[in-house]
Amino acid sequence: MKRLHPSVISPLTGENKRGGGIIKATLALLVAASLSAAPVLVEAYQEGTITIPEGEHDTVTVVELSFSVDTSCYVQFTAGGLTSFQTKMLLELDGNYLFPAAIVQGSTTLSALVVYTCLITPGEHTVRFKGITLIRGPSTFYNAYLQVLIFLPDTTSGVAEQPTSDAEPTGATPSLISQGPYVNVAGATELVDATGRVIEGAISDDKVFISNLPTGTYFARDEDRTIVKIVKVE
Repeated sequence: MKRLHPSVISPLTGENKRGGGIIKATLALLVAASLSAAPVLVEAYQEGTITIPEGEHDTVTVVELSFSVDTSCYVQFTAGGLTSFQTKMLLELDGNYLFPAAIVQGSTTLSALVVYTCLITPGEHTVRFKGITLIRGPSTFYNAYLQVLIFLPDTTSGVAEQPTSDAEPTGATPSLISQGPYVNVAGATELVDATGRVIEGAISDDKVFISNLPTGTYFARDEDRTIVKIVKVE
């Protein structure tokens, strides 16, 4: 499989620091129902604006997501959004930058896109879409998104035992992703469906195990605040 690179490239130097103004992300997870190499798509998008103040040149996390896999597989990361002034955008996987980066330069609002494909090992992974200002004045990021497309191999060796909860599977074969897969929903106290019904036992250790959910739309929330949105399709 070919590795895809950003359309605008440049190396990045600088400290690996996480900005304090990280916007909560919303996740949309599309899960295939069979083992026939159907991909899994996880999407996180920004619910606000992130500004890197004037004079601050640390790298800031714009949006991030984490997931787990049980077997080595290829993934494609796609990130983008709108930014103003001169900025540098890049991806970070498990604390390591994925080069090259993309540079966006201009005095008006511009769009940017970064695409990267690689092979990952079994375990939990965290990917971050990060930005840094290249000028003395402030830079702004908004309407940012981050996608992870997971290509599942045609094998059943990685199938894990499904957890038990109130959300029973609909007869679909389990995914090759860890227990279903799962998405981190730290801060959420309950999972509800589109009708407002609470799914008992759906959150365990700040995780939602997708294989245990029927097809539908779900919201992991803390009271009235939605932390994560999950969409599962057949």
